[in-house]
Amino acid sequence: MAMESFEGFLCGRSGSFNFAHSATTSGSDRSAEFFTVVPTSGTGELTGIHGAGGITVDGEGAHHIWFDYELPTAG
Repeated sequence: MAMESFEGFLCGRSGSFNFAHSATTSGSDRSAEFFTVVPTSGTGELTGIHGAGGITVDGEGAHHIWFDYELPTAG
């Protein structure tokens, strides 16, 4: 289990948010993967972000994060 923070730009919006993720690993296998944006953690223009996703690890060991998210309509 890990907690991570993102700070930067997402779809032209500036801010930050936290996300939690975990997975069960056995050698090169990954199962029981869990990834979620921590509710109410969004700041700035990313306030209200929510979503879930995952992490893949390539052959060189680099981690790549993907997620589906929603942001409130800018007003």
